Amino acid sequence: MQSISKANNEHRDNSSRNNNVFDQPAAIFAAVVLGFAGTGVAMGLPLLVGSMAESLGFSNQQLGWLASSDMGGLFVGSVLTSFLVTRINRRFLAAAGLFLVILGNFISTQSPDLLPLMLSRFCAGIGAGVCYSTCTASLAGSHNSARTFSILLFVLVVMNAFIFYIFPIIDGKWGVNGLFIFYLLEAVPILLVLPLLPRYCHEETDEVVIESETGSPETCLHIPEILPRLCLAAVFSFYILVGAYWAFIERAGVAVNISTDFISGTLTWGQIFSISGTVLAVWLARRFGQSKPLLFALMIMVLTMLILAWRVDNITFVFSVFSFSFFWIFIDVFQLGTLSNIDHSGRYAALVPACQGVAQAMAPSMAGMLLAYQLGYSAVMVMCALAAALALCIYIYVYRELLQVAPEIADAD
Repeated sequence: MQSISKANNEHRDNSSRNNNVFDQPAAIFAAVVLGFAGTGVAMGLPLLVGSMAESLGFSNQQLGWLASSDMGGLFVGSVLTSFLVTRINRRFLAAAGLFLVILGNFISTQSPDLLPLMLSRFCAGIGAGVCYSTCTASLAGSHNSARTFSILLFVLVVMNAFIFYIFPIIDGKWGVNGLFIFYLLEAVPILLVLPLLPRYCHEETDEVVIESETGSPETCLHIPEILPRLCLAAVFSFYILVGAYWAFIERAGVAVNISTDFISGTLTWGQIFSISGTVLAVWLARRFGQSKPLLFALMIMVLTMLILAWRVDNITFVFSVFSFSFFWIFIDVFQLGTLSNIDHSGRYAALVPACQGVAQAMAPSMAGMLLAYQLGYSAVMVMCALAAALALCIYIYVYRELLQVAPEIADAD
């Protein structure tokens, strides 16, 4: 059980945040920069896989093993970090992650054969998982989690666009080794910002401590340990939608004879439009808290997927891409923020990348099975709608429980 004392939200904003090292701009900057090293491979994985195919001549099955090595390593790194992030100096933890990223990518440049390359990619993946989970755990310590996670996701969206622009250029000049060196060189300067990263969780225990207006602790409320675990289950369920939709939306468009140029243009503008989700999330969190916008956004996601299940044409395709792109980032902000409000230690936030990665790895296979049984893309979209609906039901339950035991957390920004 975690203990949370009753507090006045306004006093928490004015007093607690001023004394919280995780709310300092330098700490937020260090965590966000650390996130670069943790998400670069996942964001650029399609281009990296394509480059390995061209440069090294691996088969599709072998490329799948290599991609799984990267993502499997990220999962292992995330799980390890969840156990270590409240126990050891986070600067050392982040430095170890960066070292594994550098080492794994350097060995990758020297490994043209499958097995050594799989091992080196697994090593780099572990480092990436440690870096990203340390990043999310540190941002979870903020008392304005919607703002800090909005900053993170805004930067990552921009970084993703940069990767998709620069990788074809690097690949054209230096091949896949150029991409490995890019990841290596990206990690090296991040070592310089680690002194700005807070060393430990700002609580001595796993408790979230909030004082009353008088400065004295009030009666402690007990939040069941099941609630942050349910939040992780909701993240997993939502990312089943993300993995399946993102893997097959292009194919669904092609299947109804939408032109490839139209599809490509829509997906590109959708990614640009997603930036607005991070901006709006901050404003809505300040006005309505985090739970209500999260529940509303998940309802829109369910509706969007059901519309696609009913019909795919130019109009519904554009609507779904823009709706998905906007609310994907929007929901991520509030999922991370809700979990952080329940657990400021960062232990559970550190597991978010693992939940996302496993779900995204499973979802395309699940969707592929539906297509293999000739159920069509409508069945895939129904599966996506059910995944969003399950996440919605979980968050409704969590919200109702928080209203009973900690209403100031239930509607916190």
